[in-house]
Amino acid sequence: MVDPMLVGQELSASRRTGDTVAISGDYQYRAITCGRAPQRFWHEFKLREAARWINPRPGNLIPDVGCGSGVFADRLAAIEGVRIIGIDGNEAAISFAKGQYKRPNLEFHRGLVDELEFEACTIDRIAFLEVIEHIHVHQGLKVLQSFHRLLKPGGRVVVSTPNYRSLWPIIEWLTDRLRLTPNMGEDQHVAFYNCRSLAELGKQAGFRISASRTINLAAPWFSVLGRTVTERVHRWETAFSQPLGSVIVMAFEKPAGSDQ
Repeated sequence: MVDPMLVGQELSASRRTGDTVAISGDYQYRAITCGRAPQRFWHEFKLREAARWINPRPGNLIPDVGCGSGVFADRLAAIEGVRIIGIDGNEAAISFAKGQYKRPNLEFHRGLVDELEFEACTIDRIAFLEVIEHIHVHQGLKVLQSFHRLLKPGGRVVVSTPNYRSLWPIIEWLTDRLRLTPNMGEDQHVAFYNCRSLAELGKQAGFRISASRTINLAAPWFSVLGRTVTERVHRWETAFSQPLGSVIVMAFEKPAGSDQ
């Protein structure tokens, strides 16, 4: 059963293939390189946590599904011997990523998250960051099921998404009202997860939960006091299990011995 937190999100909803507001191709790049300090740290901590759980190894094939500007794909490709494929439905984002990042083990392709063209059991890891909230719940389930089919046994997908049992709904509302980013409510975000509902969706898709954490409870807001303080607060937050961070980072693992 889908968690009651997903009120009003019908599993029979139509297929969503993109946001209803234009997102510039360099959006993620600008957010982490020249955005306001809380925004920069917000994304940096998320990418750092996701990279740690993906744990790329030489020989790994790793799609970054919904790669946006290509920031995270490029970070993963810094590991020698891995093959990283960034995939996004935003043509402007793919164009920007191709021009911005040049590595022999990194490539970018335009494509939708539910139309991946890989053979079954050929992928080692999948990154799926800040994407699942942009598609309807029934689509999210189908995408995770397709990931399960594509991953090798023991393979892993790392998912991040806003935590709607935190202060995030207030942050999103304020951000939209102050027009600090392209409008998120309804134009971008149509599915609203918490740790329990996201874990349940992963289990329905055949995964087991290998790791789960919420981050960005308070650390990004300490950025006004400088990097040292912000990093200390982040380390303190991640040292303890706390459910109220504004971003969920969760790792789903395909059980060993599973061939579907």
